[in-house]
Amino acid sequence: MIRISLMLGLLSAMPAYAADIVTHTNDRESPLIEAGQTNWSGLRLGIFGGISSSSGEALRGAFSGTLIPLDVSNGLFPDAISEEKSTLNGGVSLGYDFQDGNFIAGVEADVTFQELGLNHDFSRVDPNPNPPFTGIDTNTTYQTRFGNMATIRARAGLTYGDFLFYATAGFAAGRVRNRFTLELPALAYSSPGWSRNETRYGYAVGAGAEYNIDSNMSVKLEGMYVDLADTIVNAQDPVAFPGESIAYRFKNDVLIGKIGLNFRF
Repeated sequence: MIRISLMLGLLSAMPAYAADIVTHTNDRESPLIEAGQTNWSGLRLGIFGGISSSSGEALRGAFSGTLIPLDVSNGLFPDAISEEKSTLNGGVSLGYDFQDGNFIAGVEADVTFQELGLNHDFSRVDPNPNPPFTGIDTNTTYQTRFGNMATIRARAGLTYGDFLFYATAGFAAGRVRNRFTLELPALAYSSPGWSRNETRYGYAVGAGAEYNIDSNMSVKLEGMYVDLADTIVNAQDPVAFPGESIAYRFKNDVLIGKIGLNFRF
């Protein structure tokens, strides 16, 4: 909540600052920009590509019943499971910057196109001494799928010659699917589809560097962390295992690296 509050404050302050800058300038030859200084102000359109990466971490939560607590103590359900995986991404952005000397402030909206799938399998032999579970394989799977994401962010930074170094923060939204399954092959059991598939909302923070190629084009390198909030998937099968339940918390965060071009108008 503290990070969200800080971002809200930053975003709410941007219009007032922008209005103050606009009152001092009506064109790209702003008196706030010294002669010979790179002009970063104005509308910009960007394209980018890069890599999206996540661990798809799942953390065991609450559980209850007669069999599940015994299974947990026997190590059939992991405390946590994760593995870093990556995919290529691409996208477009639209932004507007205001310049006051070496200080730059602006807003940006972007869409990242990606399909990042994470699939973690876990298998153990059940040591339960009571039939029919003795010595059977217990297989669980933890899946996370990230689809396209969009953000709207404030950004602010400082220029050094033709370079701009900046930080950025704002809101994010994206499609996420979290799924947990259980299979007992010896008993011909496959669990229902315990999953949540929805558009989720959160925040994005990052930093980047941009280099001015000419008066209308620049190249940028940016890293961004996106957190779309944790999801809890509750697993119950009242028909096959009445009274038994277990939950897993999926961490829906992604690291996004971008390299791209911005075109200023």
